This record gives sequence, structure tokens and C-alpha cells, in this order.
Amino acid sequence: MSGGGSGGPVPGIDADAVALYLSRPSLALGVYPASPWAGGSPAGQPVPPGADGDDPGAADARKAGVADPRPGMAGAPETGAADRRELGVADPRELGERLRDAVGRAVGSHRTVAVLHDGGIGATALLVAATAAGRALGAEVTVVVADHPGPDGASVAVATQQVVAALGGRHRFLLAEAARLPGTGPSGSPEGRDTGWNPVAPDLGRTPLVRAAEARAARLGATLLLTAEGWEDVLQAGPLPSLPRGLRAARRQLADRWRAEGAAAVLADATSALGRGARARRLRAGLQVALAPFAEALADTPRVLPPERLAHVEAWTASWVRRLVECLAAHRDPVRAYVLARTARFAGPLPAAVAAAARLPRRSPFLDPAFAAWAVRLPSAARYDERLPGPHLRRNGLLVSLVPRAARHALPAAGPTTGTTTGPVPVAFPAGPAAVVDHPLCRAMGVLDRDAGPVEPVVAARLAALEEWLAGAGRVSRPARTAG
Repeated sequence: MSGGGSGGPVPGIDADAVALYLSRPSLALGVYPASPWAGGSPAGQPVPPGADGDDPGAADARKAGVADPRPGMAGAPETGAADRRELGVADPRELGERLRDAVGRAVGSHRTVAVLHDGGIGATALLVAATAAGRALGAEVTVVVADHPGPDGASVAVATQQVVAALGGRHRFLLAEAARLPGTGPSGSPEGRDTGWNPVAPDLGRTPLVRAAEARAARLGATLLLTAEGWEDVLQAGPLPSLPRGLRAARRQLADRWRAEGAAAVLADATSALGRGARARRLRAGLQVALAPFAEALADTPRVLPPERLAHVEAWTASWVRRLVECLAAHRDPVRAYVLARTARFAGPLPAAVAAAARLPRRSPFLDPAFAAWAVRLPSAARYDERLPGPHLRRNGLLVSLVPRAARHALPAAGPTTGTTTGPVPVAFPAGPAAVVDHPLCRAMGVLDRDAGPVEPVVAARLAALEEWLAGAGRVSRPARTAG
């Protein structure tokens, strides 16, 4: 087997790190396991913002790819007058203020900003905040719709147009469709060469719809793409540490949680009600790790890896799951533990560094450290609104409150029901096994077994992405030949 450690067919690439991108946490959740560069960054390339210099106290959590279990969510300081207010107050005005502040920090000096809208509640709330922040900062806001079928099967672009019209103002509106994706032309053509290679690591968030959206926005002159990534993980109602006021509201919230995440979610709630001691927290943690979105991350490792790499990936996955349980069990507050676990795939500097180095840099204000440090402390009852119709809207009640009433009719009544989400937009994969295309660099690197048979479509898609990234890494890591 060739391609061990950092001495594989692509100079400077750690084959063991590349193999981890075929682990279940990475495939199912979009977890970035480690930098594939043996030295942490490509030779001759600067280390991107966020790739180093962060809080050294979170090193163990970063290595595991899980959220920092200490107070403050990755040690992020909470600054400003708003941060001195009492935490846990379900005040839509404060939420709106904090989200606008996070948008302002994301926008910075950019003056043409695109907002990626996928038809979801989070994207609509982000558009509201970005519109207000854009006016204050003098930045132009463009709406880029990643068009795909919503939960009801209709195009999300129709609902987005209704939202934009209800918000008023003058927004430029662009439609991004995967069928018109740049980079799908014949090999050798300008379109075929437009891969948008990322110098940091394979860009797991650059799905076909995101690629189409960033291409449309970049042609219009946008220099930043705002996404709503992480909104559900940070703000959706979670466990019930204690019964909210009113037995009727408690029953409805429990019923909604049962429908959304199954009986194990209610059992996890029950363990938190029984006590907050170490044993109860450990039991609760084990139950919560068995819930969405972690269930798929606990599945067997794909059998496309050679035996030696397979053992390495399985050991890393077991360690990742164990550290995730430890992170959950470390908190007496079950809501905070739940939110930290849901944000595990965003932990550490690597995801932010990859997004910053994209062809059109991406930022999610919902993952802003100061905003997340506030949101992680919100009690479950503050996130839930029993007055709204349907479980999906009720469980996201706090965020719905940011959307003007005139636009709420366009919000989806249900969340995505198909596909796997590993980026800012849900990715739908066809059913049934897919053939393994010959990926010579993956084979030479030792991350693809020669006898690999048909695999799941998500695995086939990841192998193709790794092959494309390794080809780009080979171009920058091999010095050009000089005459003489």
C-alpha cells in the first residue's frame, strides 16, 4: 500500500488524515477531522484566518472535532452592553439585535454581500437581519436563492420571492440552480476547469447548489456570501430541563420533540428531570448521541478503505463518539449540552478556515462566537412558541419571531425530509448503491481499496470530491521545473 503518513503520491499530504474524510462523522455531519496537509497548510501558502492562534484551552476538543465543553463556547468573550443583560430571556428584540450585530461583524468592510437563501426559517431570519445591517453599514445586499424542491415539493424560489416582497426594500434577486452549475462542462473547457479548489482542505460545504450560488454572486460583484448554517443547531428547542409554565405547553413540546427526534429524545428529557448528577448526565448523553443528527454518524465505516486505513478510521470514529459523549455529560444544564453537541461539526478552526478560503468566502452569523455563546445558554422554553401552527414552526418559535408577520406565510411548515445536510444547503442523494469510479489519486494515496464494490451515493460523492482536491493539491505542492 502506498501513500503512508505524509509521504504519499501528493507531496505534503497526510494520507491518514485524508482517510478520515471517509469516516461516518464526516460523511453524515460534515465534520472536518483534520487538515490533510502534513504541516497544517500547503507549502508556500499562508495559514488562513482562524487556522491558528485560537484558544489553546480547547485543544483536546479541537483534536476530537467536538465542541469546546468549557463555559463560553470556545472561550468566546461576550462583549457590549447587550451581553450584560440577563441570559435566557425570550425577547425577540434582543435576538434581533444580537443577530444584526453578528451580521455586522461578518460583513465588516465588504460592500456587496450576498445572502444564500435555501427557503428555510433561518435563511429568512438572516435576510431580515442582513437587510437591517446592510442599511446601517452602507452595504448592498443581494439575495441568491439555492433553488431546490422544498418539503412540500415546490420550488423554494417562489417562497423566497414572497419573503423578499414582504420585506420591502430593493433587493437584487439571483437564482442558482445545480443544473446550470459552472464546472460541469467538457474537460478542458473554461467551464470544466472552474473547480474552485480550496487551498486549506476539501470544502465539504461547497455542494452543487452552493457552487452555483457563489458563481452567480461573484459575477455580480459580491465579495462575501452569508449563509444560515448552524441556525437549527444553535436556536432550535431542545431538551426540557424542567416543565415550562403550563402543563398543556409542556405536553405539546414533548409531543413535538417525539415527532421530530423519536422516543429516545423524550427519554433523554426524562433523565434530565430525574437529576443532574454524573450518572444521570452520562445516561442522558448516551441517549442524545443516539438521536438525529448523530444516528448516521454511528453507522459502520464504508468498506472502501484498505484494511489498514479502515482500522485507523474506525479507531478515530470511536474516539470522536466517546469525546462527544464526554462533552455532553460534562454539563449539568441539558439544554446547553444538547446545543453544544449539535454544533460539534462546526467546532475548531478548520471549518471556518475552509469557508474563509473559498472562491467566494462564506460566513454564518449564527456561528459567530459571541452570538453562539449567548444562544447556547437560552432555556428550552425560550426557544419554543406553542402558539404557532405545526411542530417545525413551534420548535423554532424564537427565530420565527424575527420574521415580519407579512412574510410568515412563506415559511416552510416542515424541515427538510430528504437528503443529507453537510453544508449550507441540503444535499439530496439518489437511492441505491453507486459504482465506484476509478480515482487514481485516492488509490495511490491508499484511501481506496482496489476491490471496493458499489457504495452509497454519499460515499461516491465524497470520493469524487477527494480526488478533485488531491489533484489541486498536487498542482500547488510540486514545484515547477526550471530550465537548465
